[in-house]
Amino acid sequence: MAFPKVVAFDTDWTLWQNVTTNGVWGKGPGAAPKLEDNMYRVDPFTIGDVSSVLDNKVSIKVFGDISRIINDVLKNGAQLAIVARTNKALSDRALYYFNTINPADDKEWSIIHLVKYDEVVDESKTTQFRRIIGYSQSDPMDMIHFEDEAFNNCVRIEAAVTFKLCLDKQGVTWDLYQEGISHWHRVKNLTIRSNPSDPPQRKLIGYSGLSTDWIKRVNVLKEGMIDTEFGYRWGYCLYVTDDIKIARFFRDWEIRLGRESYVNEVWVNDYATWANLNKVWVRENAGDLPQMNSTGWSLEASGQNQEARDRTIESKWGVKTPYVMFSRHYWFQDVPHPKQRFSEMMVYTQIQRALVDVVTLSNARTDELAETNPTPVPFHQQIKEWNITLPQETREEEPTFFNQSI
Repeated sequence: MAFPKVVAFDTDWTLWQNVTTNGVWGKGPGAAPKLEDNMYRVDPFTIGDVSSVLDNKVSIKVFGDISRIINDVLKNGAQLAIVARTNKALSDRALYYFNTINPADDKEWSIIHLVKYDEVVDESKTTQFRRIIGYSQSDPMDMIHFEDEAFNNCVRIEAAVTFKLCLDKQGVTWDLYQEGISHWHRVKNLTIRSNPSDPPQRKLIGYSGLSTDWIKRVNVLKEGMIDTEFGYRWGYCLYVTDDIKIARFFRDWEIRLGRESYVNEVWVNDYATWANLNKVWVRENAGDLPQMNSTGWSLEASGQNQEARDRTIESKWGVKTPYVMFSRHYWFQDVPHPKQRFSEMMVYTQIQRALVDVVTLSNARTDELAETNPTPVPFHQQIKEWNITLPQETREEEPTFFNQSI
């Protein structure tokens, strides 16, 4: 069975309880000059601080399933990575004291000696993963990262690495690890053609008004973008419309922000895979479905928002990530089609990377299509063919519109 080529873990509250950050260790009487020399092995599962040995206030305890999990990672031939923003010397010393069985010889090894990529540095985890991508020459969609802080799902948004969040300071349990590997399998399936003997069918699925930066990210870099100056109410991703006039409106919006921008056709390179993807059409005013209704969100807030949205969509409708989302958008001033809502489609980074590219249109061609064929692929008429889950509450929000899809 396929398995990720690189499996990465954060450290604090992911591999162990408590933290290995500056300002915590080596603060008691008789502390060693080097922070890491204050660590000592209490037992196979616990590390204490020699400078706080009397009150035992500073310690870390490895979560119970970690040894088994790392053994399984190595048994499946994956490379082990540590990707964290804590103190590297402390982290490395902790990983030296904590052990697992190396499946290569069935002997006990310090975990640090099994780590292929030791990326512990205080910088964006997207930057850390880009280094690993370069070192390993692996596709980011062949990687998974386990992490306790939601804002680090930037690795999925920007770099297309599968991300699995550890909730409630419970670390990586065996069950959560298995869920993460299952999640990665669904991502990997985006790159596996359902019928390799037939040539893939390329097909137009909509339009998008994009800056030249976005166009480069879609077609060349094959990655996403976090853009806090623009409103991304359903998370950071590629937003697509079925109406070229709407795409032209948002092109002009981008231009007003000082960005060189164009209308683009949005194409999928394998229509059979696209049609079978998980998709859901959500009600715009669903109060229990988190949205980002303004610009300038912090990474922590936007990360929590996306993770909560994914969990809600799975729990309510059984639609698991990776998925494509559809919604109706409220009308606002100067949008074409006065007083009418319009349809939007959200294509998240891993699907974008695997299946999507854009063709940039000249302004003259955009205006021509706006007059002759503005909506060649109405989203609401693709519900059956595109395998879009349409909840009853969504249909009831705008019954006349969705009755046209039947």
